[in-house]
Amino acid sequence: MFYYIGIDVGKFSHSICVLTDSGQKTIFQIKNDKLGFEELRKKLSSLPDSENVLVGMEATGHYFLNVYEFLLEFGLKTEQIALLNPLQVKAFRNTNLRGAKSDNVDAERIAVLLRFGDFQRCNVSVDKLMNLRELTRLRSDLVSNIADLKRKIIAVLDRIFPEFNEVFCNKFGATAVALLTDYPTPEEMAELSLKKLTSIIKGLSKRGISSEKIFKLHQGAQNSIGISFGKEAFKIELDILLERLKVFQKQIDVLEGKVSELAETFHSPIFTIPGVGKSTGATIISEIGNISNFKSSKKLIAFAGLDPKLKESGKYQGKTPISKRGSKYLRNALWSSAMVACRCQEKFKEDYQMRRNKGKSHRYAVTAAANKLTKIIYHILKNNEPFKSELV
Repeated sequence: MFYYIGIDVGKFSHSICVLTDSGQKTIFQIKNDKLGFEELRKKLSSLPDSENVLVGMEATGHYFLNVYEFLLEFGLKTEQIALLNPLQVKAFRNTNLRGAKSDNVDAERIAVLLRFGDFQRCNVSVDKLMNLRELTRLRSDLVSNIADLKRKIIAVLDRIFPEFNEVFCNKFGATAVALLTDYPTPEEMAELSLKKLTSIIKGLSKRGISSEKIFKLHQGAQNSIGISFGKEAFKIELDILLERLKVFQKQIDVLEGKVSELAETFHSPIFTIPGVGKSTGATIISEIGNISNFKSSKKLIAFAGLDPKLKESGKYQGKTPISKRGSKYLRNALWSSAMVACRCQEKFKEDYQMRRNKGKSHRYAVTAAANKLTKIIYHILKNNEPFKSELV
């Protein structure tokens, strides 16, 4: 007899449905703690043959990881644990005509989906891959947070010191940030003589800033059109935002060092591809996991959400944007790498320019390059060989 076990994972408890190939079912719940896992161990141990077991659960959130590790420690093989795409489970759940929705019903629908056999598995990273994935995802989130901080800082400067934005091309370089930390308002900067301001900036800047720019900044501070009301609040806001920016940048530097060390242990040929840097390469490795999980490059493209989303009905044909389903971290890393490749690799550069000459947008051209790059990555990882220009 074969057993299909559907688990609806929750934060505090898990609903479990044990379904036999003859249609008999048993539904129970366990708590998400040691006692609950021991109860599940007893239930699994009571089954006549642990080889004839297939367990399925949604690969959503992070609560499933504890159950996944427990099942591996119990003795189940990885092929006996199916991590299911939440979108597929949701679509299958909606086939329930009565529209019932509960944890027990969800567990039963997962078990039935396993029994039908028409499901797709998701990846899960373990061991070194798990470490690499968590660190690269954290780095990506911090980079996103920094981008948000920078937008807020610019918004504050636009109100109290708009002339500052006109002088510094890189408003978040070491010199600009240090200057803003000590002299956040035009009034404070205007109190400095031109000679004193020049001396301060020369001491801060390693590469140097032209005298014309320093003079322009000094004049801008003395003739600023920045608002005066609410200035104390804006000063506090700017100070806090700048401090957070410095902290995030330090944390990213630490993470990039750890990520680089971990990535080197994989000895992956992916880093031989033009445009793939240490951070993006590490993200691609950790998000893909075992390349054998993908039967073709099209499957990998779909996993990254770079596949076209078709919209047509009868004679109507809508636009075909990318689906953006799958790993957003992998998609962003591929897109960033493709953008670099379009600048530094000759064939990518030619293809990019050809699409632009045909009137296609920058985003369209880079997305097409990301698609091609994904196919190259698939080939390189599948054959474990370095990049060759003829692959483009």
